[in-house]
Amino acid sequence: MSKTAIITGATSGIGAAFARRLAQDGYDLVITGRKKDIIQKLADDLSQQHNIKVTVIIAELSNDSDFNKLADAVKTREDIEILINNAGYSGYDRHFEEVDIAEHEKMVKLLQVVPMRLVSLIVPGMIKRGKGAIINVSSSASFLPISTVSVYGGSKAFLKYYSQSLWQELKDKNIKVQALCPGFTETNFGKDYYSKETYQKVKNFMRSPEKVVECSLSSLKKNQPVCIPGISTWLVAKMFPVLPWGIYCWMGSRMMPFK
Repeated sequence: MSKTAIITGATSGIGAAFARRLAQDGYDLVITGRKKDIIQKLADDLSQQHNIKVTVIIAELSNDSDFNKLADAVKTREDIEILINNAGYSGYDRHFEEVDIAEHEKMVKLLQVVPMRLVSLIVPGMIKRGKGAIINVSSSASFLPISTVSVYGGSKAFLKYYSQSLWQELKDKNIKVQALCPGFTETNFGKDYYSKETYQKVKNFMRSPEKVVECSLSSLKKNQPVCIPGISTWLVAKMFPVLPWGIYCWMGSRMMPFK
């Protein structure tokens, strides 16, 4: 019987790395993205290399009509084994008050509401079949409040908490749930957010998307609710929250992409 993985935001970076790895493992794919030429090439390459079926949905998932295109493509499928909520973007190179509230709401919708909608759509089938896995891509920013990423970091913190709660709810139904919390990763995400100078400074600390995916899937096999790839990211996540608030804020300010 076929098995399918749903991956949002699969055009590049972590999403594309998940697509390549799961295609290698024999999964049919339903992938979403906004850059048609790039994601279609990925789909064509994977289908030819691994003899799998790849369905491409071109969508801005914060738009309800685009989300419904994805919903229509997956709601009747009975072979969905993995859902990876990866779609997102890095934020803004401006302070909170300089960004229109509609843009903040768009980010909250994409990072919080869209994953919940997909989980609600797909989990009943997983429960019926008695197996499944959900990976919600959160961030190391979910552990460290930084003033210039208030909405992004807050949304990712929600996604981590939500995933941990889901893990507790679904573990007895043989459904695994993971909050994946990568730190600096070699993707367009960082290039879009940081200046060229800052990006070069942090590049040496970055992990490849492939290493992030390997860590995630290894953690998933162990049914761990939170995956933090890399020792440096793990230390940030575990040590920063216990520091005195003044030191915590000072260290957070050092990580700001702009002042």
